Amino acid sequence: MALAGQSAHAPAAGRRPRLRTLAFDGSVQTFVTVTAIILALWLVLYPLGWLIWGVLHQGAPGAAGDWTAENLRVLLDPDYWRLVGRSIFVAVAATLFATIIGVPLAWVTVKTDMPARRLVEIAALLPFFTSTFIGALAWIFLGNPTNGLLKLWLGLPVNVYSLGGIVWVTGLYMAPYIYLFTSAALRNMDTSYEEASFVAGAGLFRTLTRVTLPLVFPALMSGMSLVLVISLDIFGVAAILGFPARISVLATDVFVNASLVPPAFGKATVEGLSLIAIAAMLLFLQNRYLRKRSYTVVSGRGFRVRHYSLGRWSPLVLAFCMLYLLIAVILPLLVLIKNSFQVYPTPYFRAFTLANWTAFIHNEEVVGALVRSFYLSIFGATLTVLFTAVVAYVIHRSRIPGRGLLEYVTSIPVGTPGIVMGLGIMWAYITWPLWGTVWILVLAYMTLFMPYGVRALGAAFVQIHAELEESSRVHRASWFMTFRRVVLPLLRSGISSTWILLFIIFIREISTAVLLSSVNTQVFPVLIFQEWTAGNFNVMSAGALLLSVIILAVVALFRWIFKVDVVPAYR
Repeated sequence: MALAGQSAHAPAAGRRPRLRTLAFDGSVQTFVTVTAIILALWLVLYPLGWLIWGVLHQGAPGAAGDWTAENLRVLLDPDYWRLVGRSIFVAVAATLFATIIGVPLAWVTVKTDMPARRLVEIAALLPFFTSTFIGALAWIFLGNPTNGLLKLWLGLPVNVYSLGGIVWVTGLYMAPYIYLFTSAALRNMDTSYEEASFVAGAGLFRTLTRVTLPLVFPALMSGMSLVLVISLDIFGVAAILGFPARISVLATDVFVNASLVPPAFGKATVEGLSLIAIAAMLLFLQNRYLRKRSYTVVSGRGFRVRHYSLGRWSPLVLAFCMLYLLIAVILPLLVLIKNSFQVYPTPYFRAFTLANWTAFIHNEEVVGALVRSFYLSIFGATLTVLFTAVVAYVIHRSRIPGRGLLEYVTSIPVGTPGIVMGLGIMWAYITWPLWGTVWILVLAYMTLFMPYGVRALGAAFVQIHAELEESSRVHRASWFMTFRRVVLPLLRSGISSTWILLFIIFIREISTAVLLSSVNTQVFPVLIFQEWTAGNFNVMSAGALLLSVIILAVVALFRWIFKVDVVPAYR
């Protein structure tokens, strides 16, 4: 009986440590999940809440006074509505121009037998890694109406200091976004739909316009909406090409009003919220349009991609693709190289010097800004990837209530222009100890670009079957160990590519940093912008070229040495 009693009680006694372990493990998972949710909601909603608060109060961030509706009087100013109309025009026109470039590039690289398709794909993506800001700096030498190279060398009547110039440069460097979304949809589309169209007697053009484009329309609309929002916040291009011609948009006016002496923070805040409202309205209209339509293109059966023969049109199509590479990458870089080695900007090949590069290399402020940008980009990208990995896990793996709300909140920064987020960060954290340090930039970048990590890593989570984690838990691994030893290794490729994507975005970001940088926290793009405002165009060219070389070198390092796909978030 004693033996029987012992055997009866032994399993129960043996289960107690396991039950305590499970309880502790559940507490760790709950703690991590709840912390991630609270932090995500805080990062996004806290600065936006302060923006609204600032509109309804007098004074500046950190010293706001009584309630007031005086700031809203800007809505009655006709000049304000002209800025709104101009901003919408630039965003829509740049989006359409980028679509005209990006869609044909995607189609010829995915659906045709054009030679050198891999080279064309690289050419289509290169502007993604340079920056609209650097592109604008180069185009002030190419498209200047008085002494621009295109006018003096080719006789082209180009004036980049205009609304058309802003649209031109913005559209050139936004085309890769359209290309990425459209090419991904074309690769996933079952070719049988197009074959059925041909069997029914339709030609290539009719098939493209009635079958192919409608089926990839949701992906195209996603790319266009992203470009539209980015174009609303195209601060660098609008400032460099708009200020000389006294052309303002909402993004640049926010900066001007926040930089005045004394600053007009009330007006800047109203304009910032206007940008968010415009972006939200445009995204809402897009979702409403797509909601009632079906665009299913991927079925359960296998399919092959059909390549159309271009025949005698191949050289012409290839020339079109190379023309885009020429005007978006090669010419701007060559101009920056030329000017960086000249004493003063000139269309002629003379007055060469190393003084600009010497000034850069021996300037402690320049070196400090460059090193600071590296530290900020490396640490900020690492922190953002780790945090968004947990957020993506909560959204796609947990069963916690409110994860749908978390997914929605973390997508809000997609529709929040960078300069507006910078203004919100200013209102929210100006009285905190981290204000005036590089940590405020880390916080701002992490908040603004959180959706990139959540989207990219969320797509990676969907591809990993939950049974792998369940198997680890069955073998008594804790939740934390499972996440560290199973989930993260399986996400290695997605984490690497997301990290390098965020690194590139962080090191070239200017619209947020231009409001938040100080003398002690100045980053490299803001320093280049200040060289432009001071009229040091040749030194500015050296800086812009150096930043471009750094970005392209990092991309090449990760792409060809570490075999990391740098743009998975849009594929």
